[in-house]
Amino acid sequence: MFPLQTKKQEETAQELDRMLNSHRNWVYRLNKTLICGLDPTNEMIATDAHVHCAFGHWLENKAQHLDIDDQTLGNLVKRHKKVHDLAREMVLTVQGGTTINEALYDDFLASSEQFVGLIESAYDALVASINATDPLTGAENRSLMSVRLEERRHLSTNKGSQAWILMVDLDHFKSVNDEHGHEIGDQVLKGFSALVRDHIRGDDLFFRYGGEEFLLCISGVSAETVAGVAERLRKASSDKTYEVRNNGYISVTASFGIADMTAHRDIGDAINAADLAMYAAKKAGRNRVVFDSVGSAAT
Repeated sequence: MFPLQTKKQEETAQELDRMLNSHRNWVYRLNKTLICGLDPTNEMIATDAHVHCAFGHWLENKAQHLDIDDQTLGNLVKRHKKVHDLAREMVLTVQGGTTINEALYDDFLASSEQFVGLIESAYDALVASINATDPLTGAENRSLMSVRLEERRHLSTNKGSQAWILMVDLDHFKSVNDEHGHEIGDQVLKGFSALVRDHIRGDDLFFRYGGEEFLLCISGVSAETVAGVAERLRKASSDKTYEVRNNGYISVTASFGIADMTAHRDIGDAINAADLAMYAAKKAGRNRVVFDSVGSAAT
């Protein structure tokens, strides 16, 4: 996840809220039509009424460009059509001079509530994700870190695979802020975060642990593989430059500590082990990778 993605999530949440209000207004107009004997609109009685309402237009023209997963979008489309099919049946029943069957009305209410529930669940998930994201770097913040790591640990244990904690600290970062200002410091944090995303998979976990310290969780790979990922990221960080005043450039290295999350008693122990390994990397001269299991540099 990154800042652009967060903006897309915010837009999606706003759109879902707007469409939820639109659906509620449609239900209000439907009930008024049924109770007060008003002439029904085309979006109530057409055989393809579900594509004529505001929500139908939104699903057709905009929803696929927002941050909604395919399964949720598919469920919304199916549930939305069912709501309209049941609404049309009720309207035609009333137009024919017959009282709406209680079972039909209950089915409509249940389908409408399920439809609203889908929208609200998608909205809540987006808000939770936005709130769990560091706005500067786009990394996840620590609000859900323990839960997310425990889930990954459980999954890896069930699969019989390893999951690794990587603690990363940007070397001499305080000097960057002191000598070049916090604006440059922010650029370094954003630049390093972009490098991380270029070097990990989409399902790997990436958190801003605090200040210039980050935590990654990479699972389903060997010690050799995770060491390779860390080394490539270490080298990329070392090679990257940032422009400062007077046409100058600086580079910022990083120190890495790695611990096997599945080999430790709990998440806290694994984080502490990776943290100690990271400090061992700093003590050994910085700009290197250290495993907690051997206490020696991997590079």
